[in-house]
Amino acid sequence: MKKILLSLVALVGTIAAIAQISDGVSATLQNGEITSVFYGYDSFKDAVAAAPEEGSIITLSPGAFSNPGALTKSMKIYGAGFEKDASNNISETRVNGDLTITSTDEFSPVVRIEGIYYTGQAVINGTQLVANTEIIKCSFGYFYNRAETNNIIIRQCYIRNWVNGQDKKTTAFVVANCWLSGMEPNFAAGSQVSVDHCIIVDSWYSQGPYFYTNNIINPAHYYRFSAGATCYNNVCSNNKLDVGGNNVCEGNYDQSLWTDCKTLFADGQDNWDYATEDGTPRTWELANPETYVGTDGTPCGVTGGNFPWNPIPSTPRIISTSVDSKSEPGKLKVSIKAEARPLE
Repeated sequence: MKKILLSLVALVGTIAAIAQISDGVSATLQNGEITSVFYGYDSFKDAVAAAPEEGSIITLSPGAFSNPGALTKSMKIYGAGFEKDASNNISETRVNGDLTITSTDEFSPVVRIEGIYYTGQAVINGTQLVANTEIIKCSFGYFYNRAETNNIIIRQCYIRNWVNGQDKKTTAFVVANCWLSGMEPNFAAGSQVSVDHCIIVDSWYSQGPYFYTNNIINPAHYYRFSAGATCYNNVCSNNKLDVGGNNVCEGNYDQSLWTDCKTLFADGQDNWDYATEDGTPRTWELANPETYVGTDGTPCGVTGGNFPWNPIPSTPRIISTSVDSKSEPGKLKVSIKAEARPLE
C-alpha cells in the first residue's frame, strides 16, 4: 500500500483530482481538512479501513478495485461512473464483488454511493434498522433487502437482475429512474415501496401495498399483484396484469396504443436490451414522448421524473494540477483546476 497525507482546505474537486492524476487506480479519503490517498488494487479497501465511523468521503478513480467488504461506517463514496463516459473519455469504476451495507448492534451506517459498477449484488443486512441510504448511478446484479430498512433510495441505476425484499419490512423504499430486470419485492407486511419512472424488463410478483407509476413495462410477461397494490399510468399491456382484490390498476397506456418496442423507443431497436448491438448504452428516449406522459407531466420511463436518466456521476473532472515547490515540511500545497462533467 502506498499512502500520501495532504493538509489543505477541502475542495470538492480536490478529491476526484488526486484520484485521476495518480499512477494506476487510487482511492482518496477525505476526513475534514485531512486527505489521504491510497494506491493500488486494494486502495478502496485501505480507505474504508482507515475511515472514521462517520463523516468521511471516499472518491475512487476509474479502474478496477478489490472489494472492501461490508460497509459498517457512515460515508459517501463516489466513483467515475458505472460505464465509460465516452464524451469525456473517462473509464468506469469497477469493484469486484458485492456492495454490502451492514448494521451492527452498536451502529447503523448511513451510506451514499454513486458511480460504481459492482460485479456482484447489492445487499443491505444487519441486526438493526438501516435508514437514509442512497445508491445512485450504480450497476449491480440482484438487490437483497435483508434487514429492516427505512428511506432507501435507488435511482438512475442499471439493475441487472431483480429487487428482492427477503421478507423484511421496509418503509419509504424508492426505486426511481432505473433499468431493472424485474421486481420480486417479497417485503414483509406493512412495507411501503414505490417504483416510479423505471423500465421493467422481466416479470415480477408484488406482495404488498406497493405503487408502480409512470413505468415502461415489457408486455411479454405477466405481472402479478396481491391485494393493495397500485399500478397506475404505466406503459404496459393491461391483459398481462394479474390483479387481485383491492388493487388499483387503471389509467395505463395499454399496448393497444403501440405495437412493439421498436416503435416505442426512438432508437428503433426491437428488444429490451440495455445496450445497442454494437455495445453502446441506450438512451431510452421515447419515439413519442408527448403521447406517454407521466403523472408529473414528464415522459413515462427513465427519461422523465425528477431525475431523468443520466449515468454520468456528479464528480468533477480535472483540467490541470500542480504542486508548489515551496511547500512546507509535512504539508503539500496542491493547485487544482476542475470543472463539472457535463450532464447532457
